[in-house]
Amino acid sequence: MIYRHPQVLNDCFYQAATAICRKRAKTLGRPVPLHNMCLHCPNARRSAVHLPRLTTARVQALSVLDLPKKEREALPRLQVIALTDYATELDELIQSITTDGSKEGARST
Repeated sequence: MIYRHPQVLNDCFYQAATAICRKRAKTLGRPVPLHNMCLHCPNARRSAVHLPRLTTARVQALSVLDLPKKEREALPRLQVIALTDYATELDELIQSITTDGSKEGARST
C-alpha cells in the first residue's frame, strides 16, 4: 500500500520496500523521517509547488555561509561543509524542477 505524505520540500509516496526512513530509523512502530533523508529517497516527488520552499531553504543556508568572515570562521568547520553541501543539493533540486517543468511531479534526484 502506498501512503501520500505532503511535506515542505517534497511529497512522500511512502513505500516500505524503498523508504530510506524505514531502513535507517529505529523501529518505533511507524516510519520516522530522518532529517534530510527525504531529499535522497526514491519515494520523494517534487514539483513547482515545492519550488518556493526549496528556494527559501537555499537562501537560509546561504545566509549563514555569507556571514562576515569573522563570524563565519567561528562556525564549526563541519557545519560549514554541511551547509555548503545542502545548498548545492538544493541548487540541483531547484534546477531539475525549473529546467523540466513538463515533468511536474516527476522524481527529482
